[in-house]
Amino acid sequence: MVPAVSKAPAPTIRRATANDLPALQALLQLYYREGDVQHSDNEQSLVATLNQHPYGFFLAQSSSNEIAGCVLFRALDIPQAAECKRLFVLPQFRGHNLAARLMDTLEDTARAANLRWIYLDSKDIFQAAIAMYRRRGYIDTPRYNQNPEATLFLRKDLQPHEG
Repeated sequence: MVPAVSKAPAPTIRRATANDLPALQALLQLYYREGDVQHSDNEQSLVATLNQHPYGFFLAQSSSNEIAGCVLFRALDIPQAAECKRLFVLPQFRGHNLAARLMDTLEDTARAANLRWIYLDSKDIFQAAIAMYRRRGYIDTPRYNQNPEATLFLRKDLQPHEG
C-alpha cells in the first residue's frame, strides 16, 4: 500500500492591512535586493497605500501564515488605468503559480473598479516575470512614467475588443 501524500494547502491571496506592515516591509527589502532596486517605498508611503481602496497591496499567505509574495495595485494619472508594481514571490514559493494568482487578483480588482488598462514597468533582469506578463497579454507601450530604473513598459487591455 502506498502511503497518502499530504499536500499543503495552496497559499491564499488577500488584501494587505496595516497589521501586515512589518512582514510587507521585510518582503519588499528582499525584492529591492534581488532586483537591485534603488527607489524603495518608505513606511509612510506603504501605510498610505494600504488605505487606498480599491488600490493597495495584495499578499500571498502560506498555510503556515508566512507572507510568500506580494503585488501592488496603484492608481495612475491615466484615464481608466492603474499600475502593477512590486510583484514578488519568495524563492522557496516560486514555481507554484503564485505570481499568476497575484496578477489574477490585481486584474480582477481592476475590472471590478471599471478600469480598462493595467500598466507596468520592469527591468530586463526580471525575465521570468516579463515572460509571464507577455503570456497574460501585456504588450509594449511607450514610457508612461519617470522611473529611471525601468527598461521596459507594458500595458494590458482588460476589456479586449471581440472581433
